[in-house]
Amino acid sequence: MAANFRCEKCGKLLDIQNQINNAIRCPSCNNKIILPENITSLPSPHVPFNAATENNVELVEEQSGVGVVAPIMPWVISAFLHLGMFLIMLFFVMVTIKNKVPEVFIPDVAMATNNIGGVMNPKDDKPNRAQKNLKRFILRNHKRDNQIDRGKTDKVIQLIAPGDGHAGGADKLGLPSGNENSGPPSRIFGLGGNAYHIVYIIDRSGSMASTFQRVQFEMLKSIARLTKEQDFTIILFANNQYIEGPNKRLVLANFDNKIKANNFMENITAQSSTTVLPAIKRAFEVLKYADINKPGRLIYLLSDGDFAGISGGSKYKNLNGNEAIIQWLRDNNTSQRQAELVHINTFLYLSKDIEAQNVMKTIAKENSGHFKAISPDE
Repeated sequence: MAANFRCEKCGKLLDIQNQINNAIRCPSCNNKIILPENITSLPSPHVPFNAATENNVELVEEQSGVGVVAPIMPWVISAFLHLGMFLIMLFFVMVTIKNKVPEVFIPDVAMATNNIGGVMNPKDDKPNRAQKNLKRFILRNHKRDNQIDRGKTDKVIQLIAPGDGHAGGADKLGLPSGNENSGPPSRIFGLGGNAYHIVYIIDRSGSMASTFQRVQFEMLKSIARLTKEQDFTIILFANNQYIEGPNKRLVLANFDNKIKANNFMENITAQSSTTVLPAIKRAFEVLKYADINKPGRLIYLLSDGDFAGISGGSKYKNLNGNEAIIQWLRDNNTSQRQAELVHINTFLYLSKDIEAQNVMKTIAKENSGHFKAISPDE
């Protein structure tokens, strides 16, 4: 009679038919199995107690594990998907930031030095450790005011004009050669002088479009070197007009005003013609309100060519742009007493134009300043 019996070793179900001996060999595990007596008369299937128990326990354990993991699997998968999306987004953000047009950096006030000015090669003007600590100035809104910031000092200050890289450079221009009464230093593109009141008059005409960002950076770097005792303003000229900022007056060279200067320059672009006389006239109006207790007034005038236009009044209508600016300065500045004189340093930027060099040299010479031609490698 046929009977079913499960191997007590591996649990394999065996088909036993007309078994005479009570010992068989399992075809699955090859173990010898002793069959119970009268096995064919027992209920089917016949499973040894130990084997059935062990297999049932394993099955229950497997089912229990699946039951625990199954409910949380969707959450685990969702978490991995969100993490993957986050990493992808972070990658694109980092790439965007890396390739973004760099913002303007303004060196810290620590870049101010005790150098009294003079012509220097910017390549040799190595910054010290403090000068290398640059701060990114965050641009914010600023207030506009028509009042001048005023300060007080007990010292009588005299302006020191820039040297020319040789001994006696300041004396050559008829100015004191640096002593305890000298004003704090300032410079731009390696050329400077000691003064308390400084106006930057910068060309923003169309010919400056490709290089204006570099000039902007050098001007802001120059402003960053100023001390809190100095004051400054910025006047940008083009097309017989000027843009003034950040406060349309002289402001102290403190941290907040340097941030405002950066803010003012951020969206300025170069365009139109090179007409400077309105900007010059405005600079002199601003300098009239400089603190009389801190004498020493200096203009940095930078352009890449000679000057167009006039806008100097009917007295100058028969003059061209270059002649008009020279004559206006003769009438309003060079004839003044030394203590009231506004000194003008001029810069010809990346140009070899002879006419432009002549007018810039004349302005500097007649207004107790100094001229510098800026080459592409500076």
